[in-house]
Amino acid sequence: MIAWIQNVLSQNFSAVISACAGLIGVCIGARLTQNQATAQRKLDFFEKQLRELYSPLVGCRKEVQILSEFRLAGEEASQEWWAKVCELGGSIGSYGEATKFYDDQGSQISTQIEYENKQLEGKIIPAYRKMVQILKDNYWLAEEETRNYFPTLVKFVEVWERYLSRTHPMDVIQKINVSEAELFPFYENIQQLHDLLREKLKKGEPD
Repeated sequence: MIAWIQNVLSQNFSAVISACAGLIGVCIGARLTQNQATAQRKLDFFEKQLRELYSPLVGCRKEVQILSEFRLAGEEASQEWWAKVCELGGSIGSYGEATKFYDDQGSQISTQIEYENKQLEGKIIPAYRKMVQILKDNYWLAEEETRNYFPTLVKFVEVWERYLSRTHPMDVIQKINVSEAELFPFYENIQQLHDLLREKLKKGEPD
């Protein structure tokens, strides 16, 4: 009788152990699945941040940077040209030479200035407008530090809008002026987050 009881208890204990092991396995499997799903959701969010917010913002910033560098180079060349005209015009007996120099290149310089102004209105400021729109439309995707720069970006664009509208006195524009230097931290922020998100997605690391 005792041997029979011991045998029954042994069988029941083994069954309990097996059931517990199975239950633990199910719990571990469920936890791993949950962790994988959480990690994938994070990666999906990172991809959305990169594709819809930070990559477009950096693209607009790069366009503005390249066009501004060309614009600056053109302005420097124009200043050198005017300095040459003034130098020739100020020299005794060089008035005719200065006039010829001006006549030869003056129209091209005027055309260049006109082109630079059109580019400012047609490409550079629209790129800033696009940055405002991108950040506004995808505000929920932006990290907090990025959202903090939104007011400065809006103010910068608004100052240029008022200037280009030619409806505000220059004194007023200058008083409410927002320097682009105030946007430099914003440029750095979006570039850093763009690179960080890209690296996380490349490695498949959500954290």
